[in-house]
Amino acid sequence: MYRMFALFLCVLFTLPLQATSLSGAKSKPQMTLLLEFSAQNAAAYQLQMQHWLLVQRAVEPLINIQHEHVSLQRSLELVQQPGYCAINKMKTPDRLAKLVFSSKPIHISSSLRLIRLGSSSQQTAVDLASWLTSSKQLKIGVAGGRSYGEHLDQLLLQHSAQVYPLTGEDVHLKLWQMLQKGRLDALIDYSFRIENFNSIQPSARGYSNSLIVGQPLISEGYLVCSHTGHGQSIMALVDQALEAAELQQALYQSYQQYFSPQEWQTVEPLVRAFYPKAQANL
Repeated sequence: MYRMFALFLCVLFTLPLQATSLSGAKSKPQMTLLLEFSAQNAAAYQLQMQHWLLVQRAVEPLINIQHEHVSLQRSLELVQQPGYCAINKMKTPDRLAKLVFSSKPIHISSSLRLIRLGSSSQQTAVDLASWLTSSKQLKIGVAGGRSYGEHLDQLLLQHSAQVYPLTGEDVHLKLWQMLQKGRLDALIDYSFRIENFNSIQPSARGYSNSLIVGQPLISEGYLVCSHTGHGQSIMALVDQALEAAELQQALYQSYQQYFSPQEWQTVEPLVRAFYPKAQANL
């Protein structure tokens, strides 16, 4: 009798849990995260993925997430459709009108830099407009279709004859390769990404990583989804997860690697403004 009663209790309490679990699984929204690099070159982009993976781990109980590797241009098209999202996007007026942005940046790093071959020492800030006008032969590489922020976007448009916009898969890695081959005089990118590329495909000549006059202290990259009911529901779940102190702490600590100790003292208040529940020196 006891064994039958125990079995009954087991069935009684297990079935509702299973039903709830199955129901929860069915009700979880589906999200396809667009990755703007090829699967075979994923290692070259691992640093820019690590912040998102912290967020993904937090929201996986709430959202079914799959990844799709596409070009930057294809990503910008697909992300406007229901079910698709993309990471590390700057806010621009045009994008704010078309897409839903996360309440907090998923990625925070030092600002965009001018990357040139030659001296590997850190150089003083460069006035990009003056540098481009110093010689009409200078050619600078950019990722076609992406935004570099309002200030740089306008400047590059004014000097469009000297700008080489590259499209297709692994565009940032290919620009680095073009710079190494002497097909470009410079490119605009994040210092952490170039450091990673250089560790995989090193430059024999070294390279310089220069601040650009007029750039903000930090660069913010957001998760974006389609401006639809589905996109808004996905973003609401992500924003909810971003309020958790544990996730804020993990992101805060991860961002520190992009800054020297001196830089971190300057930018830390800006980072903490986004993630106030994080604690320093844990």
